[in-house]
Amino acid sequence: MENIINQKSLLMRTLAVCAGTVFFLISCQKDIHIPNENGGSADTSALGKFIVATGITDSSLKVKLDTLITRARRHSWWDLCNVIYPFAGSTATTCKFNLKDPRDEDEAFRLTYYNSSWTYDAKGVHPGADGYARTYFNPSTQLPGPNNCHLSIYSLDNNVGDSDNADIGCYQNGGHAFYLSAESPVVNNNPYSAWDNFNLSGTGMNGIGFFLMTKDATTGSFYGQSSLMSSHPFTNTMLPNTYVFLCNQNVNYLDPTVYGGGFSQRGLAFATIGLNIDSTIEPLMSADISDFVDSK
Repeated sequence: MENIINQKSLLMRTLAVCAGTVFFLISCQKDIHIPNENGGSADTSALGKFIVATGITDSSLKVKLDTLITRARRHSWWDLCNVIYPFAGSTATTCKFNLKDPRDEDEAFRLTYYNSSWTYDAKGVHPGADGYARTYFNPSTQLPGPNNCHLSIYSLDNNVGDSDNADIGCYQNGGHAFYLSAESPVVNNNPYSAWDNFNLSGTGMNGIGFFLMTKDATTGSFYGQSSLMSSHPFTNTMLPNTYVFLCNQNVNYLDPTVYGGGFSQRGLAFATIGLNIDSTIEPLMSADISDFVDSK
């Protein structure tokens, strides 16, 4: 009988230890994981690396970034982006990192900002009169082809900018273009997207909001503020073999060169580069990004 009592006592102590261990692990898990909008856990592989790289300490901003990542994955545009610039944290350092690969290296497409007119705040980055940034992203070598690609930005300002300005993109001699302008004098101060051998434009909206140019195997489409502004069948022959710039367009491969008439002079709250975004995913992507920008 005594042996049975001792065994029961040992069993009770073991169960108590196990229960305590489980409680401890659950408590630790709660400390580590940031809740997202549905009460789930954060994408620690993406969010954790970005937080370490940027040094962001604002817990509210961490939750907003986690929600963005969660929604991007759920709505299937996360894997269609090679580069995502959320411009979070209000400094030149925090706003230079690529959310998809937040290493401080050229090959991870972290930004280098040029000229002294840049300013940074909670909403994003502001180039001033002649600010621009180099992404180190070469669409000719980093994307699968000229008929599976996109560029997008969220513009913060309703400014006309320079005569042939770009919020994002590049150009190679011979008419090989790949750039987007939320407000371009080329088309009477309307949104404009330039491709290898075609261009698309929009009307009836100012330069503030989310803009996306995207190309699939047969058709190019240009969206502004989540509305399809223009779409047309055409085939690209090539993408520029040079780095994409922000707030201007790079016009030289061997020596990346800013275009003198290309300064956008518009702030950016978000930017992406990647594969084609289809008509089903576009409104979800637009809503996810717009909600994130509004929350900043």
